[in-house]
Amino acid sequence: MIVTFNYSEQGVKDPRPILLFLHKDKGLLEGLNINYLNPTKVKKLFSVIEFKKGKLDEQENLIRLKEAYFRIQISNPKKRAPMTTKRFYSDVIGSDALFKNAYRSYNVGKLTALKVSNINLEMVGVDAD
Repeated sequence: MIVTFNYSEQGVKDPRPILLFLHKDKGLLEGLNINYLNPTKVKKLFSVIEFKKGKLDEQENLIRLKEAYFRIQISNPKKRAPMTTKRFYSDVIGSDALFKNAYRSYNVGKLTALKVSNINLEMVGVDAD
């Protein structure tokens, strides 16, 4: 999913990341900071996601927020699928220098105002029909 938050860490260059959340482990939130990508790369990222796994146009609300949100299903632990988040990292992020540069880890204890954000499908080049 796409999340936004305020991040207070000394020397941080982007205090308000827009993050394609990919992994949480040992107090770290990891993913692609979309603020570090130009619009062409954002479109490429979402076209790869749509091609690899699909279904960008379905909203859900599994964590009971005020509004439904998009969760990009790269993998699903309840379904057998060829794409895992580790494979997505190696095949998609690891193969592109700009994606690799935009990959960030954030200390959960230093972020505030965490929100799930919806994406504008037209902006990322995905047909919502």
